[in-house]
Amino acid sequence: MNRSHAAVLATVVVAAAIPGALVGCKHSGHGSAAAGSASAAPATSAPRAIPVPAEVVQQAVNPKGAKPYAGPTGTLAGTLTISGDPPPEQSKVLESIPAKCARAPGMYGKLFRVDAQGRLADALVTVTGYQGFVPAQADAKTVTGRGCAWDTRTFALTFGQKLQVKSRGRTAYVPELRGGHMASQMVAIPGGSAVTLLPNQVGRFQLVDSMHLFMKADVLVLKYATFDVTGADGAYEIKGVPAGGEVTLTAFLPQIMAHVDRKVKVEPGKTTQVDLQLEYKKPAEPAKPAASTKPGSKPVPVIP
Repeated sequence: MNRSHAAVLATVVVAAAIPGALVGCKHSGHGSAAAGSASAAPATSAPRAIPVPAEVVQQAVNPKGAKPYAGPTGTLAGTLTISGDPPPEQSKVLESIPAKCARAPGMYGKLFRVDAQGRLADALVTVTGYQGFVPAQADAKTVTGRGCAWDTRTFALTFGQKLQVKSRGRTAYVPELRGGHMASQMVAIPGGSAVTLLPNQVGRFQLVDSMHLFMKADVLVLKYATFDVTGADGAYEIKGVPAGGEVTLTAFLPQIMAHVDRKVKVEPGKTTQVDLQLEYKKPAEPAKPAASTKPGSKPVPVIP
């Protein structure tokens, strides 16, 4: 499609959180297409989520049935940093984390994750605006729960891909994809098979664990496959981008709804380094009403 980011954001509210989620590339499509129940015992590998019909996926990611792009490609890579105010501490979240959950405070204790060098984790980086249909390279992505924390706070999928949730360590997890449809809740047990979750549309979902509600991650389901999510070092790498023209590189951090765009030319057979930066400014706290000082009057209660 050739619609601009602004037109897309104005059209679909749910996609406003994902710049470029519905605009993508100038072609006929954008991407490809172990568990036991909460009350039962062992896990099996059979999915319990409600499957999405293949024609629904096809209509979203490749409506004209274009063949996969087979021309020259390039890679975009770099580091995403953030400037401005430090992330506020999430005190209520920290209070809800049990002592046994060793990894959880570092993952969820602040509004977003950034290291001492300003390198930003958990951000979605996308490439859109190229010619050609680039399918997803796998039919599923794996999510691991360990120490009461997911691998990351942001996951990205091409519509049609599955999310497979596994447990590492000694803790069982009951994953739930909020915003989607599940036939039943499943348990990812230590050493067991994966729980399969299937997003039913393009948009923004939230992965939570029903046993540890502080375990939250954004799941961004896109119409194309050219994206990556930054790790703890702020790095991203997007391979297989159709080369020879100018594309739009976008970084988006769901936790603060901030994004930045950059126009970039993709060189055939080369890796183009593009570093990006977001900015965060802590919102000003609302002023508290002053108590009355009129003689003989009772103090006006201050509402915190």
